[in-house]
Amino acid sequence: MTDDRPKPPLHRAALPNGLRILLAPDPRTPRVSVAVHYRVGFRSEPPGREGFAHLFEHLMFRGSASLPDGRFYDHVHRWGGAANGTTHQDYTDYYQAVPAAALEQALFSEADRMRSPRFTARALAEQLSGVELEARQATIERPYGGFPWPLLAGALYTTHPNAHDGFGDMRRLRRATLDDCADFFTAHYAPGNAVLTVAGDHDPRQAMELITRHFGDIPSRPLPPRTDLTEPLRPDDHRVSWTEPGIDASAVAVGLRLPDPEEDLPGYLSHLVLTDLLGRYGTGMPEFPAVSTSCGFFGPLDARSPDTLVLTAVLPAERSQHLLEVVRNRWSYWAASGADDRFIDAVRRSVRVLAAEHHRRHDDLQIRCRSLGRLEALFDRAELVDRLPDLITAVTPEQVAAAARSLRTAPATVLTIAPGSERTRPLAGARDGRRDHIAHDRLRARPTTAAPGPLPVPAAGAHRDPSPSEQHDTTLPNGLRTVAVRHDRTPLVELRLRLPVGPLGWAHSAQVDHLTRLIDLRGQAALNARAPVGQLRFSTDGQWLDATGYTSSTGLDGWLDALAETLTAALPTVDPRDTATGFADADRLLDDTLRAHVLPAPAAGRPGIDGRGLLERLGRSLLDPTGAVLVAIGELDPRRFAPAAQRALASWSATATERLTDQWFIGASVAPTGGRAPGDLLLREPAAGAVAHLKLSVPEAPSGVDEAARFLATAVLGGYHRSRLASRTVGTVLDGCAVFAGRDTFLDRPRAYVRATVPKRLASPALAALREEMRGMAERPPSAAEVDPAREFCAGQLLSVFDSAAVRADQLCRTVAAGRSPSLLERLPARLREVPVRDVAAAAAALFAHAEPTCVMLGDVEPGVASDDSPLTKETTFGVRK
Repeated sequence: MTDDRPKPPLHRAALPNGLRILLAPDPRTPRVSVAVHYRVGFRSEPPGREGFAHLFEHLMFRGSASLPDGRFYDHVHRWGGAANGTTHQDYTDYYQAVPAAALEQALFSEADRMRSPRFTARALAEQLSGVELEARQATIERPYGGFPWPLLAGALYTTHPNAHDGFGDMRRLRRATLDDCADFFTAHYAPGNAVLTVAGDHDPRQAMELITRHFGDIPSRPLPPRTDLTEPLRPDDHRVSWTEPGIDASAVAVGLRLPDPEEDLPGYLSHLVLTDLLGRYGTGMPEFPAVSTSCGFFGPLDARSPDTLVLTAVLPAERSQHLLEVVRNRWSYWAASGADDRFIDAVRRSVRVLAAEHHRRHDDLQIRCRSLGRLEALFDRAELVDRLPDLITAVTPEQVAAAARSLRTAPATVLTIAPGSERTRPLAGARDGRRDHIAHDRLRARPTTAAPGPLPVPAAGAHRDPSPSEQHDTTLPNGLRTVAVRHDRTPLVELRLRLPVGPLGWAHSAQVDHLTRLIDLRGQAALNARAPVGQLRFSTDGQWLDATGYTSSTGLDGWLDALAETLTAALPTVDPRDTATGFADADRLLDDTLRAHVLPAPAAGRPGIDGRGLLERLGRSLLDPTGAVLVAIGELDPRRFAPAAQRALASWSATATERLTDQWFIGASVAPTGGRAPGDLLLREPAAGAVAHLKLSVPEAPSGVDEAARFLATAVLGGYHRSRLASRTVGTVLDGCAVFAGRDTFLDRPRAYVRATVPKRLASPALAALREEMRGMAERPPSAAEVDPAREFCAGQLLSVFDSAAVRADQLCRTVAAGRSPSLLERLPARLREVPVRDVAAAAAALFAHAEPTCVMLGDVEPGVASDDSPLTKETTFGVRK
């Protein structure tokens, strides 16, 4: 899909110390993202220093001269932002996303650690332990660990930079000293070896002034030479096989060299399209499952040349040796199909999908910021972020056929991990099963200048709330509510549909799961036939049936037609006894158990509904437009969306459905038929495990306080890092437990809840502590000292909704389905800063303390966890999934 719209502005600059700067202003989002890319990765590590780039990335978060002892995160946590770092083959990036008001604080924090990081023996020891744990989990403790990376790199390449892995040998890495850390910083973290990127809501001139203020006095240093990545091409295929106990199938990875994107970008992109074709259409052999494909170990254009085309599959042992042959046969077929109409159509569809997926991914503020910096650091071509969709679309079938001809004869490396009685798969730090024993070269630190003292941390700027969007909200004659919002950063439209599962579905969870799978398959088929680009997927959490999708702005009518076909066609009549229950996570099991406890049994004398009759009735109930919400956000005219939806969905009509009465909800004044009083403890026993899952639920009580007060009350109890529940996870019975509070819709009522994951041995005291905290929201009302920090955090975090159309569509659909105004997300940040503390206190009592909560506990714990005033009901079967 060609994008003819003007490209977003991109400003380049440089400071005298060599720091390169990219500014990508976008006033349509109220946040900014800041990224710093250093041109050092694990391919920069010399022999004896394997793993140091990754270790150093961890150390850079532990403190600097002005922000010691983890204070780097102060502004991030205060304003509800996010920050992280990653180590790759040829670069290390550090990135943040914060409200625009915190831009200077974000720049200050990055400048302070570029100028004068603090390395302490304690921080080094802690990060060595953290890196070792990460390496063990990724490469040793899980099945097929290290597959395909770093094992395939070690098998495919022969030179040290390309073949060694980024974790290193921990025995060698543990010899690292503080002098080694200072030396690595001096060599690789000079301003001239970095790219600073700012994207989002900022004025380029003002941003440049801030950058000069905070980065301009950092001394320049000599730059290290770029690592020589020259790699001889293997003359023939190369095969490496290892065994591992405890697995029942062989994992096979195939690695081949990709064209150098700096010298032949069209050739690289042709290979990208070819890998997409293989992943999309398979090998053409029914007995071989789908093959996963990737350009690069970590994604396209994520490394300098040599880069790797990666194919992976999990196969029966008897077929594992034939994967390369089968794939080459497929490439040979495509190599000869350059003028074939079906091949041409497949390539055209692939390039449209790849371009659309690039647009969609890079609509996200933080991803766009990181990609700009990455492409500048690697190739000096940040502008590729906006040019790639057009360049991908320009790839021709002839170029893809040429790529297939090249690959079918190219030498390949095949790595196989097969079932076996003993483990021969190497540990991290190995290559082809061999270890390099290289003496650790201790280099003396070469500090350039004395580190400056602490600098004052700048204050935050003025708050910037979301700008009002052009939107249209209406209800169609069939009862479907549509909300459309203009968002023109990409030529796409994000679409979300949410339908309540309804009483019949809530009572038949397994059957709803089965119908959802059928509807999902039908939706994918319908979209493939009607829209050249896009997605339409259905899922359920037991409470709602959700459709998630997107399409191009020119393909919107086709997407709506595919949705209509999916919703109105007759469902297959499959006996529910043939349905597979599938996997249920802990949250789903908790709510399924509560639903089964709350919903009344069929009335006496009323016949049950079994077999196909149940599925037919359930299908009609599930796909009822009454109360459903359809949201569209993207490059569209909001006022024209409702007529388009009405045209496509005119045949989707309402059916008679059952409705719940007030007495059907927990905590109601009248207990459910055949049920128990509020405050019950329901025990659900899954397979044995180390932890117990708890969920304490109460219906929201009607009150005169607004949504902002309820939002903050939930945050004060358990919605952010300084909440009451968070404080209880240190030095109390909840020490180290995962605990939080939230709000949602349960059955037909708004619900407040507390969710916890605790060691089984602590289930009883943890339950008592959580109930005490919920009662305390009335007994000890939130004070200004608690509410004011919550305001800053929640108002800032809410702004992340506007980072991309996809995130905004998700949140808007949830908001409208819960009965709230579509404009709430834009108005709420400002309202959070204004709502009186007394309203928050009133909301706290109305949400969490007006009734005893009903608790569901998941885990093989003893019945004695019940308190004296909470009758225990041991539930083992509810007609819901086990």
